[in-house]
Amino acid sequence: MGLELYGEIEPLLGFEEEADRLYDIYIEILKSWSPETLLDIGCGSGKFLLRAMSELPLKDSLGVDLSQEMVKRAKRAGAEAEALDICDLNGRFEAATAIFDVLNYLERAELERFLGCVEDILEPNGLFLADINTLYGFEEVAQGALIRENEKEVLTLESIFEDGVMSTAINYFKAQNSGCYERKSDVVKQYFHEIETILDSTSLELIQTYPISLYAEEPDKELLLFKKAI
Repeated sequence: MGLELYGEIEPLLGFEEEADRLYDIYIEILKSWSPETLLDIGCGSGKFLLRAMSELPLKDSLGVDLSQEMVKRAKRAGAEAEALDICDLNGRFEAATAIFDVLNYLERAELERFLGCVEDILEPNGLFLADINTLYGFEEVAQGALIRENEKEVLTLESIFEDGVMSTAINYFKAQNSGCYERKSDVVKQYFHEIETILDSTSLELIQTYPISLYAEEPDKELLLFKKAI
């Protein structure tokens, strides 16, 4: 998916309440460990990082995202952020987060590379927190159509889950001064990962899991807490 297109449609998605509830869970877990340095991977517009900066005893924090537009938003909001791949990042952190199913956007080979780079940037005994979509989340929650619109924009999403892969067709229409609409489209893929698959892709130790019912009564997400060995 074009990252800059996601930067355009993100304000239209309207999942602020669910995002805040998910952030609450991350913050409470991090409070119990009190890290002094934090890296937020896929930081987007910096909303979680700003909350972490205000609610945790952090001495240093950084957000990274591959979208230049998202990083600009995060910086305007007051977060320290950089547009780069974590595998190109120098520095070490006591904790790292990857929020809103970042891992589900990675195929198996990409997942192994990503987790290897996460391990490299963690201090000994460092923590890594990430949430993934459950099979129920993919099959019963994420599939289907979504329409968002206002006076100048129309967004449609159509998601189909087959053979462990969810494909979402995105169509975004934005009014122009001419009175016509400019159309942008893309297809984004997410991949269902068993927890065992993730464990086979990393030497980080899984120390706890947290089932989360964000959109339904049954758990549609699972938050994984990893720890790096000394």
